[in-house]
Formats: sequence, C-alpha cells, structure tokens
Amino acid sequence: MDTIVTASKLTKRYRAHTALDGVSFELHKGEIVGLLGLNGAGKSTTLSLLTGRLLPDEGSVSILGHDLSTDLRAAQACFGFLPEGAPLFEDLTIEAHLKTLAGLRIGISADDVSSAIKRFNLENVRTKTIETLSKGYKRRTALAGAFLGNPKILFLDEPTDGLDPFQKDSVLESLASHRDEQTLLISTHSLEDVGAICDRIIVLSAGKKVFDDRTIALAARAPDGTLKTAFADLLQDAEAQS
Repeated sequence: MDTIVTASKLTKRYRAHTALDGVSFELHKGEIVGLLGLNGAGKSTTLSLLTGRLLPDEGSVSILGHDLSTDLRAAQACFGFLPEGAPLFEDLTIEAHLKTLAGLRIGISADDVSSAIKRFNLENVRTKTIETLSKGYKRRTALAGAFLGNPKILFLDEPTDGLDPFQKDSVLESLASHRDEQTLLISTHSLEDVGAICDRIIVLSAGKKVFDDRTIALAARAPDGTLKTAFADLLQDAEAQS
C-alpha cells in the first residue's frame, strides 16, 4: 500500500505531563482510520502534531514525503483539517465563506467550492448567512471547507458533532464516498461512526498507542463481538498494565 503519512515516535510534553509518548503509525492510501481514546488520551495532541499546529519534543511526521519540521508549507498543502469547533465567518453566506477560504489557498477554483457544497448537501442553503444556520449545517459547512481542493489526506476531529441521525448518515456516506482517492484520519468518541466507515482503528491511552489494527480485529476481542465492549476491555487492560 502507498504510504501517505508516517508518524514516528511522536512525543509531546507539557512541563511535567507527557501528553504523547513515543507514538508511531502509518496511514495508507484509501484508508479510513479511526483515532480513539478517552479525554486526555492524546488524540488532540496527535492531530496538532500531524497538522503542524504543534512541534513534537521528539519524533517526526512526514506527509507524502514532506517532513513537517523542514517543509511545513508543502506538507500542509497536501491535507485538509477539520478541528473541533472549527471557526467560521458567521456574517458570510456559506458560499461566500467557502470562496474566502478558497482564496487563501493556491490552486482551489470555483469548481472546487461548488463540489464541496454538493458533497455535503448544502445547495439549498448556500446563500444563507452562517450565523442563521443550525449547528448541524454549521458543522457541514466546516467539513466542506476542509474538503476544498479535494486533498489527498484529511484530518477530522469529531466530524459528526452536532448532527442529527439523518445528517450523520449523510455525512458518513460523503466521507466514505471518495475513499479510493483520499485517506482519512477521524478522531472521535463515536464508536458508531467508527464501526460504520473505518477500516482500521488506532487507540490511545494515557499518551501511548495500545491498539492499531483492523476494525474487525478490535470487535473480535469482545465475547459479544461489539466495539463498545472491546474498547472498554482494551482500556481496562491498558490501565492495569500502566
């Protein structure tokens, strides 16, 4: 498989607290990978290191051959990022907001804006001001912004946060619809989302990687075959060994 992202021995400390401790993994072309863990496990720190928002104290990140520490701009041009609580220009319409974002990046056209609007079913509200929209529509607008230009790698933090069940199903279908072209890393607390579209799961606990395998392999660890039971048992084992 083509390797898109390589994270090697990532470590991040905040004074005496080690938020991430020697975490390594690869992401390959066409994969949808779920990043799981309880609050404080290191998920947000991992995303910050992968996107260049933070620099690691130790370790490295390479995206399509570009090392973030030496070639940040080239690496950032390869991916889209949806942070939790992604900021929006609330006084603009959806269309104007996305055109503004497109104008800040090289090589994104009006066709890319239209494609992102269509992908997340925003056509009927494209001329509405963002501040008047529901939380679900705002989240879909933020997702559309992350997908501008059809990047090869997407880092998504809680992409279905605030969506009702019907919107969630639609968004998950949209996320999976280009899996042959894009690689997705989805940080989430939703085991339902992970079970629906993720091929593989990485689990963090107290800053360490405690699982990295196919989704079906995690479910198979539980007597009842469910991700919920397997995830809980895995974290209990990790805590006992720490």
